[in-house]
Amino acid sequence: MKTKHIQLNYLSEFNAFGIPDAEIEKLEKDNITPIITLKDKDYEEKFECSKPSPDAPTVAFLLGREKDTYTIDWNYAKAVAQSGVNIRFLTYKNNVSQMDDVDGLILPGGSFVSPSEFYTDPMKKTNEKPGSRSYAYITSIMEAEKNGIPMLGICAGAQMIGGMHGLRLYRDLKEYTHTNLEHKTKELEAHIVTIREDSPLFKLLGQHKIETNSRHREALMNNDSISDLKIYATSNDSTPEAWGNEEKNILCIQWHPEDFAAQGDKTMQKIYNWLADKARIYQKQKTLKQTNQSLFISQTKMERN
Repeated sequence: MKTKHIQLNYLSEFNAFGIPDAEIEKLEKDNITPIITLKDKDYEEKFECSKPSPDAPTVAFLLGREKDTYTIDWNYAKAVAQSGVNIRFLTYKNNVSQMDDVDGLILPGGSFVSPSEFYTDPMKKTNEKPGSRSYAYITSIMEAEKNGIPMLGICAGAQMIGGMHGLRLYRDLKEYTHTNLEHKTKELEAHIVTIREDSPLFKLLGQHKIETNSRHREALMNNDSISDLKIYATSNDSTPEAWGNEEKNILCIQWHPEDFAAQGDKTMQKIYNWLADKARIYQKQKTLKQTNQSLFISQTKMERN
């Protein structure tokens, strides 16, 4: 399949970078895979940071949707740009082919229908069915896991990774737990999260308690015995707020650290820097493996001759 390099435009009405669905659909109709990046000038003009070198690792980011437009919110874009990686954006039809040769994956938050199998009440009747966005999350996760690519999941992205690893969700946290803690609010500082001191997240952030935002109605059950992912942090009502697998380089965050990182919060920026660091390690290992394979092929040819 042919590819075409295109760049996102800043869309002030969304405070995001994006591209119309119609432009992507036209390329897909012509069997062209769009390779989507940010504009070089946006790094300095919008984010006040240098554009990463071509040799820096490339992290894939699954785009959101706003009114027939693929988008990435400004806060997300700045937090990832500040981590020093090149960003490649994924659409919903060509996401797997767009992940070719990437070194990390970010699955952001958003509102969409997840598979019913992820929930505590899978037989609950609903007219809503998972669509192309949900399918893109699933296939992106599968592709990353197949190749050992480090993953960072945020909010709904974190829940999708959890569901793929056997963790289960409440469709409505208040309905099931009757918690008095507000988990769906626009406040930047909504509640305290307690981080387990034996977790990789505590090593990363260096804090036992942290104030976070909270923009979710669905939530994980507090039961990691059914999964290879372990819960790293909880809110005061025992709702899981972070989970992952250190060996598999998976980190899942229920809140939105990019909202803090975009304002200069160095602690929250560490979460995006974590993926950048893991992507650099993955890139080096991948390069070494490719070099060894090339040497083996060359040596085999010489021996045959």
